[in-house]
Amino acid sequence: MSKNRTGLYAALAAAGVGGYYLYRAGGDPKAAKQEIKHDADVARKKVRTDNAERAGEKVGSEAGAYIDEAVSNARTQVQDASNHASGLAQESLDKINEARQDASAKIKANIDKFDQTVEQKTSEAKGSLSRWWGGSK
Repeated sequence: MSKNRTGLYAALAAAGVGGYYLYRAGGDPKAAKQEIKHDADVARKKVRTDNAERAGEKVGSEAGAYIDEAVSNARTQVQDASNHASGLAQESLDKINEARQDASAKIKANIDKFDQTVEQKTSEAKGSLSRWWGGSK
């Protein structure tokens, strides 16, 4: 039967690492322990930094996408508002032109009516004067 040898390999690796740090510390176990702690802290900070950088990049890309979307939405809304305002302005101009034309037509009709009345009254007055002075009409 085959045995799982992972534990054996892990123990050999731990013994090798321990021997390496004990050798670097000159055989002093306390100094070796301090070096192991120091290297572990450096490795932990590096892992945190790498993870933080990755997380920061992820958050940055998400924020960038969110900002791009917000800018795009704002541009679309501004364009829609501009188009709507242009439409309202054109509609207002059309109404003003229509009102001006209506007013012009009413003024012309009133002037024509006034002219007819003046001509009629002038004609009546001429007839009255002519009859008064002895003319015929």
